[in-house]
Amino acid sequence: MGRALQLFLGHLDLWSLVIALIGGGLAVRRSPSPARWSEATLLWIAFWVLGVNGLVGFLMHLLLGPFIAAQIGWPDSPFQNEVAYANLTIAILGFSAVWLRRRDYLLAAMVAYGSWFFADGVGHAVSLLTTGNRAPSNVGTILYTDLLTPILVAVLLWLSRAERTRLKG
Repeated sequence: MGRALQLFLGHLDLWSLVIALIGGGLAVRRSPSPARWSEATLLWIAFWVLGVNGLVGFLMHLLLGPFIAAQIGWPDSPFQNEVAYANLTIAILGFSAVWLRRRDYLLAAMVAYGSWFFADGVGHAVSLLTTGNRAPSNVGTILYTDLLTPILVAVLLWLSRAERTRLKG
């Protein structure tokens, strides 16, 4: 059980996205369309990727800062707390986007998430290319999810632009 939990938490960025993609598919299984699936998936992403993953990131950076810094291959610093609070902000945006179910709010939450995490992905890539940083939390699944999930979110936002089954306004 300990190994399974370690695998899940060590790659929560990937698992939360997989759960969101499956959840979006299950939510529209009776009347599927690209727009309906996109809208449903965005809500699942808001809950799992922004909300749950953001909350875990907050707790990890706040409570286990030196460990997390070592996993990324960077020195520990007081900025760990600022990263923790930024993760908490993303978590709040994700959970409240699901609760409010407003298109404009979901869009703002996704822009905040996408811009921050894509920039993080670029930072991981730069760290790899300039210093050879191959630490697990620099070049593992986080590198790919930080770069590709914001792109996926942008595509889903575009595909769902006319759909209003689950969202108001």
